[in-house]
Amino acid sequence: MRLLSLFRKAMVETFRDWKMLSLTVTFAPFFVFLMHAYFNEASEPYRVVVVNRDVGVPAPDFGAMSAGELLIGRLTEATYPEGGLIFRMEESQDLDRARSRLETQSVDLVVEIPERFSAVLLEYQVGGDPPPTVIKTYGDPSNPSYLMAAVWSDMLTYEYTASLTGASGPLVVQPETTGSVDSLTEYQLYVPGLLALAIMMLMFTAAGTLIREKDQGTLVRLRMSKMTTLEWLIAVSMVQIILGVVDVGLTLLAAMALGYETTGSMMALAVVTALSSLSIMAFSVIVAASLRTIFDLVTIGCFPFFILMFFSGGMFPLPNVRVFDLGSRSVNLNDILPTTHTIDAYNRILNYDAGLGDVGYEIAAITLLTLVFFALGTWLFARRHMRAA
Repeated sequence: MRLLSLFRKAMVETFRDWKMLSLTVTFAPFFVFLMHAYFNEASEPYRVVVVNRDVGVPAPDFGAMSAGELLIGRLTEATYPEGGLIFRMEESQDLDRARSRLETQSVDLVVEIPERFSAVLLEYQVGGDPPPTVIKTYGDPSNPSYLMAAVWSDMLTYEYTASLTGASGPLVVQPETTGSVDSLTEYQLYVPGLLALAIMMLMFTAAGTLIREKDQGTLVRLRMSKMTTLEWLIAVSMVQIILGVVDVGLTLLAAMALGYETTGSMMALAVVTALSSLSIMAFSVIVAASLRTIFDLVTIGCFPFFILMFFSGGMFPLPNVRVFDLGSRSVNLNDILPTTHTIDAYNRILNYDAGLGDVGYEIAAITLLTLVFFALGTWLFARRHMRAA
């Protein structure tokens, strides 16, 4: 009977803490559904720009043949076995401009069809044996979509030329990557995400500071001193920026002690770190406005932390879900998280020697999201906690 009474008491107390119970029960199933929906929606075609220099040739059976146009048509119509287009094709005559778009990842692959493409294939078709024609492809190895786009493009191109000519060797695909660095190891690719993880951890110290002042009643005394919400948040933010810079510095030193090497700009790294720390502070204000106790933070607060960690692309590369294009740059669904841009900036600075001017887009995005999150968080926190204080 005593054991039954203890069991009943434990059960009642467990159900009384409904927030913790609901989070425990629904957290993993929620991520299963979320990741399933995310990857289903993430099957958007790879974006390919084709620079078609093929001039075409007269053909005995067709009157004229433009193998370049036929290849573009084949790539445009290519679909996955389960349905859905593989590529979203664009044509351009400006190779330099097309290659510059690789740096902003607004396209995944650039394909250059040579001038004598049709002529060489026609010679093979009539039984000749000329030197193979060369199709050049260009891509940015820092773009996770580049490799798969190149694989699909190469495979379909080989298949097309073989079916057109009946020969096995009329084509050579010559890939070329942008940038001037050697291939990066997996460890080097993960270091920027680990630095961003150090920034994300500030959510607990920042939100903890805000909630602790509420718990201890300090806000009452601070309000009596005619302190404004903005003044208080600025003071807390300054502390978090210092913590962020120190934390990222220690993380980078640990990586370098284990053999990681970089010649990237430390000034650019410091600026991105300071802005990213401020963005996490802004995100933390929203979190703190939704919670009341430190216990809530270390339990329920893990949920927004995992959102940051998983969907910023720090744990593993996520497929892009494009929302719209901003000039030559694509804006993806996970770009609403400032840490997505933090990881991109860290990667460009540390692994590709980018300077402050090279990460201008990422800095602008972090700054804009910080302002939006701060405005929303300040309003929510003042409405829920400052009035009650």
